[in-house]
Amino acid sequence: MEGIKIAKDHMEKNDLKMVVYNNGKIVAQSTDRGIKPIYDVYTNNFKELEGAFVADRITGKAAAMLLAEGRIRGIYTDLISEPALEIFNQKGIVMEYGKKVPHILNRDKDGMCPIETISRNVQGVGDLIEGIEEF
Repeated sequence: MEGIKIAKDHMEKNDLKMVVYNNGKIVAQSTDRGIKPIYDVYTNNFKELEGAFVADRITGKAAAMLLAEGRIRGIYTDLISEPALEIFNQKGIVMEYGKKVPHILNRDKDGMCPIETISRNVQGVGDLIEGIEEF
């Protein structure tokens, strides 16, 4: 899809970690790592997500939960976890990705990402937001 390509190209050309493209323009972008860019868009610019195309470097279950709740239309990600893939498939969100992994690792690569761990133990987005804020 053209929207996914535009978001991905913008992310790569500008060395960004996350981009949201909607209604013909870039509505959010970030150089921050982890869940922060998607969490910030979800909590501060939620309306910008509906129908948007997202490019993200690493997409785990927590990010997928937030983006699906925001009703994005499509996503490109370099790395996606199997639980995130399942969420996008269930919601009918178009995906393009580089590599699929069982789960996202922490920055030291010696265990599961703490946010991925939180997302596995929540029932919904409200619980997820609470877990992220406590983290």
